[in-house]
Amino acid sequence: MQRVLLLSFTLVLLFSCAKEKEKTFNIGQQSTTIVDESRDRPIVTEIWYPTYDSLITKETTSTRKELFKSIKTIPNASLPDGNFPLLLVSHGTGGNRFSLTWFIEDMVKKGYIVASVDHYGNSTFNKLPREFVKWWERAIDIKYVLTTILEDTEIGPKVNQSKIGGVGFSLGGYTNIALAGGYVDRNVKDSEEPDTNREMPPEFPKTDEIIDFDTDSLIVASYNTHKDHVKDDRIKAFFVMAPAIGFGFHSQKQTETITAPIYIVAGKGDTNTPVEHNAMHYHNLIPTSKILLFGDHVNHYVFLNEATEFGKKVAPEITIDHPEVNRKEIHQQTKQLALDFFEKNL
Repeated sequence: MQRVLLLSFTLVLLFSCAKEKEKTFNIGQQSTTIVDESRDRPIVTEIWYPTYDSLITKETTSTRKELFKSIKTIPNASLPDGNFPLLLVSHGTGGNRFSLTWFIEDMVKKGYIVASVDHYGNSTFNKLPREFVKWWERAIDIKYVLTTILEDTEIGPKVNQSKIGGVGFSLGGYTNIALAGGYVDRNVKDSEEPDTNREMPPEFPKTDEIIDFDTDSLIVASYNTHKDHVKDDRIKAFFVMAPAIGFGFHSQKQTETITAPIYIVAGKGDTNTPVEHNAMHYHNLIPTSKILLFGDHVNHYVFLNEATEFGKKVAPEITIDHPEVNRKEIHQQTKQLALDFFEKNL
């Protein structure tokens, strides 16, 4: 009889542990502004993290119309004890820290802490022309935020410092390649690369100021200081979506210090950052990379959040995909690829 009771107790304990392991986290959320005083650069940062706190649904009276669907989070929730992997997210040019919440949501539910930043001067509500072309400064934003998080007395001790990954979309994809060790060569001009197409992105701010982006002293000084000094070995693996700035990479010398694994995903129908000169180009230059290309009709902005009906009306160019493309399905496939990739490489 005693053996039967002991066996029953053991089975119950094992079942309870299995259920606890299977339990999906809710999403805690904190907002903060981290200031890199050495560059006089405020970096607005959103930190999402696993929590067991309960989600309380409240009726909202806000009349604000959103372009994209949002996710359900618990502001300032408690972060349980543990040793969590950390992902650092870099948005596309003119985007913001909420641009990839479709991706962030599932990562947090699977047990990742995720920090996403607004890159100063290159985000939705803070656009400065020079910052749109000082691409390498974005990588320094990520490095500085990572250092700040690891030094934080509450979150830092709960980060598994051997499991830190980078994630980026578009210019954020380049940002992660820079963090991995790649660097842009501004000294090769377009005339030497006739197949490239260098136009300012549609998100570029209007300005009356005349700026020669090739010779401007502030841009050149920043480039000379930081161009190939932004690699961060603390970040062990990188997942990039539709990476941009391929025109700035001309030889394997620019990627020779990359040793971390990089997974690249993009759509064959990308008209903003055509895969031939970007995703495929990076893949050919980076021996540690793997690549997956979605179908011929999959365009650039498929990697943004799913749109609201309002968003589709006012910003169809970034919210509506080809009739044969299902944004939600592309997201699901991308998230699974990322989960598998980080599970293997972190």
